Amino acid sequence: MISTRYASAIYEYAVEKKNETAAYQEMQVLIKSFSTYPMLRKVMNDPTISHAQKIQVLTTAPGARTNDLLKQILQVVVENGRANYMENIALAYNQIYREAKGIVIVNLTTVEPASEKTKQALIEIISKGNSKQVEFYTQTNSDIIGGFVLEIGDKRLDASVKNQLNQLRLNLSE
Repeated sequence: MISTRYASAIYEYAVEKKNETAAYQEMQVLIKSFSTYPMLRKVMNDPTISHAQKIQVLTTAPGARTNDLLKQILQVVVENGRANYMENIALAYNQIYREAKGIVIVNLTTVEPASEKTKQALIEIISKGNSKQVEFYTQTNSDIIGGFVLEIGDKRLDASVKNQLNQLRLNLSE
């Protein structure tokens, strides 16, 4: 609840400053920093670390130059004692931004890296179907054995060999 409120306020502020896209990109980098550096969560939760130090860590963790808008956002969040919510605030902000801009997230998992032609064809099909902008991500996972797993927003199409074998095993056990 707290994260969503902060994220909504940050989005409104960013829109007012006509800087919501830059904030979105910064939040994506911040989210990646939290997943790359688990120690970042501990630092945000540590009451012995000063607000200034937490802001410094958050602005330098991404490794890229942080814009003034994000610095202002981080300062308000940290000084209000909500540094431990920063990862969730960033996640909520990105969700609000995507809904406002009509962006759908698509994840394709395959055994071998997907070709550019395949990616472009899927993007074209998906964007025609719902007239939304598509953010397309691919990953490889040898555990699926073959086939693919396609996630579009909160929908999932699992056409992997692993899933088909599991379904077959379930059917045979019945």
